[in-house]
Amino acid sequence: MKGVVFDMLRDLVEDRFGLEGWDAVLEKAGSDGLYISTQTYQDEQLVGLVVAASAVTGIAIPDLLRAFGEFMAGELYKRFPSFFDNAQDLIQFLVSVDRIVHVEVRKLYPDAALPTFRYQRENPDELLMNYRSPRKLCHLAEGLINGSARHFGNQIELVHSPCMHDGADHCGLHVKLVR
Repeated sequence: MKGVVFDMLRDLVEDRFGLEGWDAVLEKAGSDGLYISTQTYQDEQLVGLVVAASAVTGIAIPDLLRAFGEFMAGELYKRFPSFFDNAQDLIQFLVSVDRIVHVEVRKLYPDAALPTFRYQRENPDELLMNYRSPRKLCHLAEGLINGSARHFGNQIELVHSPCMHDGADHCGLHVKLVR
């Protein structure tokens, strides 16, 4: 996992729980908290921080990952506005993630381990995203979708079924714009 993700997790915890909250997470996780945004770290380090953040804040891990994803969407817009600005709407943006955004991310971070998506377009207002990743961070993906919807000013219905956490080989994220 790239250090930039750790930086964003720190920013989220500090934003919501202050520097004391982040220090408590680091202590609970046994981490020094020194992460370089371009460096790659073991996935287990991020998992340890998320588990610690859940314990410190009392927020269940899936809910914490969703909140983190929503926060990340805003941070990603600040850092990479063109990814969002090149899309006319949420659905177009989501379809661009695997074939444009992730291609650009790999140019910046060639060793990045990114999830893959397969898309099924039901109609102009609906999209089924089939998410696959050995990390099983589908709840983070839910948050990223919700945060992106907020960026585009869309209300959405998001149904997450099936799920890898329940034994499926992928997660289905069905996004429907509410008009």
